Amino acid sequence: MEYEIRRLTPGSRVDYLNFFDNIAFTDHPDWAQCYCIHFHWQSKWDDEPPKSNRDRIIEHINSGGLQGYLVYMDGQVVGWCNANDKKNYAALKYNVNPELWADDKDKKAKSVVCFLVAPDMRGKGIATKLLDRVCADAEVDGYDFIEAYPSIGNFDMYSAHHGTVPFFEKCGFIISKQHENGLIMRKYLGTYNG
Repeated sequence: MEYEIRRLTPGSRVDYLNFFDNIAFTDHPDWAQCYCIHFHWQSKWDDEPPKSNRDRIIEHINSGGLQGYLVYMDGQVVGWCNANDKKNYAALKYNVNPELWADDKDKKAKSVVCFLVAPDMRGKGIATKLLDRVCADAEVDGYDFIEAYPSIGNFDMYSAHHGTVPFFEKCGFIISKQHENGLIMRKYLGTYNG
């Protein structure tokens, strides 16, 4: 299987939108309007005129606020990973107990918050390749660690879009903290070891 992983840029916006509009949720249409905006959700948006998630994500792509990686096969996007500097995720600032972040305020952390693979491409190792690429680039970019937020308990494959504990453990992550909604897992980079 030949595929290429590329960073999301404003120039790949049309490919990203096509993936979310026509491919990603063909087997789960209830989630078709997500556009991977959740972790960028800001409470101040409640005071603004209504916009669709699609319109908001276009703004984030154009400004560079949405970062991550697209997987291409035969010229078409078949996978996505939302990975960004942790400080760029509004939801992590607004929705999680600040005590959970007390030990990393002076560290450079990359967060991985979502994986999405086309229904007919699942189970082929694409998410693992995406995470490997995120880790390699984060180390080159000088990050101290990468953080992930898998859920715990029973959930279906659609709710596993944050990744699972075994998935992250396989890629060298360890459990750092537990909170009411799940786990925080980290992979330390370079010589940094927490």
